[in-house]
Amino acid sequence: MRLIDLHCNWALQYAAETSQYDASFYPEIAAKAAQVDGYLMGTSLAFLACGRAAGDWERQADPWLALASMIDRYEAEFAGRLVATPDDVDRWRAEADLGLCWGLLGVSGFDRLVRSPADLDRLAPLFERGVRLYQPVETADGVLGGSSDADDARGLSDLGRAFLERLLDLAPPAGKPGPRPLLDLAHMNAPTCADVLAWFEHDETRANRLPLLHSHGSIDGLGPDFPGRFRALGGVIGLSVGPPAVESAEALRSRIEALAASPFRGQTGYEGIGVGTDYLELDATVAGLGEVEKVAEWLSKVFSPGVAALLGFQNARRLVEAAAGARI
Repeated sequence: MRLIDLHCNWALQYAAETSQYDASFYPEIAAKAAQVDGYLMGTSLAFLACGRAAGDWERQADPWLALASMIDRYEAEFAGRLVATPDDVDRWRAEADLGLCWGLLGVSGFDRLVRSPADLDRLAPLFERGVRLYQPVETADGVLGGSSDADDARGLSDLGRAFLERLLDLAPPAGKPGPRPLLDLAHMNAPTCADVLAWFEHDETRANRLPLLHSHGSIDGLGPDFPGRFRALGGVIGLSVGPPAVESAEALRSRIEALAASPFRGQTGYEGIGVGTDYLELDATVAGLGEVEKVAEWLSKVFSPGVAALLGFQNARRLVEAAAGARI
């Protein structure tokens, strides 16, 4: 089985050797590079994160131009292997078990990108270019909502609500086919997550038009109600393979079992759970899960074939298909 990885900042491995990044903010990247050994062959598709360190964003004279350059790099490296449309999905499906990894483009944190209502006008061109995943919050530096950074207790801001509405405007009308954005709650704090979930619960059509995920990282600080509310809306949780998300393989298994006991759209089970490795941004990985092929092997060893397939591929595939407006 080849995985679908819900979060990998793949381009970060080049931070020490390209002018696209300020290398001083990534002193440990060379030591982390082994995390992506064999990645392109062991992964069927990766959610490719366009992101950088907060200090690096601050040094960008034009953050939107810097983002465009990051997308340029992904478009060059994954030429012909980026999924954004129904035709792309058809081609990926034809070789999902073969060849090099495909990608789905996402932006990890709009902290330095959306600072005023006028910046919301830039979301539609991003979507037209093929960006399908939108993670509003990364650090406490943003103005859309509170982050998981210590002492950031803010909730969703008015601009954050406008951000959600603008993303919803990019989606097809309820019940209609077509590509749509995905909303990623990674790095939000508990008050902001609660506000976002309440916004979705206010209109039951929103979760289908704007699918939810928490692509990577820890959910421990989001409160006891978060998994149930999130899964009830059909949100997909990507589990990372190192601290602070999990400390051991057994802890990862326990987290999967606990989530499976919480109903996903009314039914318990392993739907809505995937893997978001967070490779290249983890300081350390769980023993035995330091490469994507080892993660796939672990899933196949610990779970039944059907459950392993759901966790490693099928649940994430449904997100990919929704984002690209795949043909049934």
